Amino acid sequence: MALFDEFGFTNILVSMKASGIADNIEANRVLSRLTDAPLHIGVTEAGPLTAGVARNTAALLTLLGEGIGDTIRVSLSDTMENEIIAAREIVATAGELSQGNERLKNTGVKIVSCPRCGRYGFDTLRFSDRWMSQLYSIDKDITIAIMGCEVNGPIEAKHAHLGITGVGDKVLIFKHGKVIKTITADQADKVFKEELEKL
Repeated sequence: MALFDEFGFTNILVSMKASGIADNIEANRVLSRLTDAPLHIGVTEAGPLTAGVARNTAALLTLLGEGIGDTIRVSLSDTMENEIIAAREIVATAGELSQGNERLKNTGVKIVSCPRCGRYGFDTLRFSDRWMSQLYSIDKDITIAIMGCEVNGPIEAKHAHLGITGVGDKVLIFKHGKVIKTITADQADKVFKEELEKL
C-alpha cells in the first residue's frame, strides 16, 4: 500500500481469496486490520452451483456480518447469471441477519418458493426457471411466491405481493394471501405477467 501511496495511485481494490472457507475468512480478517483499502471478497474455485453457493454463503455471510468486504464475487462453475443471482441473495441474507445495516439493505425482488412434497401440484421448478431472469431484473422491493399447492400456497405466502400455485390444470394467482384469479395452466404465464406489471 505504501508503494501505491508514494505514486499517488488511490484507485485500488484489494482481494485476498482462498478456496478453503476457514482460510478465506481468516485471511480477510487479517487484511481488514492491515488496510483501509476497499476489500473484494469471495471464495475462489468454489465449485459447481450447489456446492459453490453453499461454500460462498458460509464465507461471505461471516465476513459481511463482521463488516468486512466492499465488493463480492460469487465464483461458480455455472452461468454468470447464476453467479449474480447467488451474490444478490447472499447480500440480501446478510442484510436480513444484520438488521439496520444500510450497507447491506435488501432491495429488489425477493422470491419465495416451496419444495416438492406430497401435496405438490404446481411445477414450481419449471415455472421458476422460466421466470427467474425476468423477476430478478425488476427494480422493485416486492416479494413473489411460487408455491407448490393450493392448500398451503396462499396461506404460507400471504406476505407475498404476488403469488402463483395450482393443482392439475387449475392455477391460482394470489395477492397477500387472497386468490384473485383461477385460471387454466396454459394461461398461467400470460396472467401472471399481467398481474406482475400491475405491481
